Amino acid sequence: MLRKLSFGLIMALAACGSARLIQQTPQGGTLELQGDRNKAMEDANNQMAAQCGPSNYTIVQQGEEPVGTDTYTRQDSSAVDQTSRSGRTTTSDQSTSAVQSTRTATVWRVHYQCNGAMPAAGQMPPPGGQMPPPGGQMPPPGGQMPPPGGQMPPPAGPPPGPAPSGY
Repeated sequence: MLRKLSFGLIMALAACGSARLIQQTPQGGTLELQGDRNKAMEDANNQMAAQCGPSNYTIVQQGEEPVGTDTYTRQDSSAVDQTSRSGRTTTSDQSTSAVQSTRTATVWRVHYQCNGAMPAAGQMPPPGGQMPPPGGQMPPPGGQMPPPGGQMPPPAGPPPGPAPSGY
C-alpha cells in the first residue's frame, strides 16, 4: 500500500511544470520553464495571455540559456585489512578516488512580446529617425525651436528681397 502511494506521488510530481517570471515590461517579458515542459508551457501561455490578452502575444525566442555552472564532486574511499593464514601478519590497503566535473547550467526560457506593443522608451527613434531633445519637443523642418512663449528669430544672412545691383 505504501509503495503504491509513493509511486503515485512520484508520478504526480514528475508531471508538474510551471513558468517562473524572470522579467516583465509593458511590451512583453521572459519566462523560465521548470519541470515538465508541456505543462510549463501551458502555464507560460496563461501568464502571457494574462498580460497581453488572449492570443495577443508572439514568442520571439525560446530555448536553453546559460545561467551559471554546476560542479559535481564525488570521492570514494576504501580500506581493506588482510591477515595472513597464520594470523601473524596484517596488512592494510587504503585507496581514495575522486572525480570532479563542471558543466554550464542551462534553463529553458521563453521571450515574448505583446502584439501591438510599442518598444520600450529609448529603444527605437520615432518616425523620421530623430530623437526628441530632453524637453520632448521635436524641432520644425527648418531645424530651429522657438523660444518658450516667443516667436522664431529672424534667419541669419541678408534680408529677403532682390539682391542689390552690382553683384
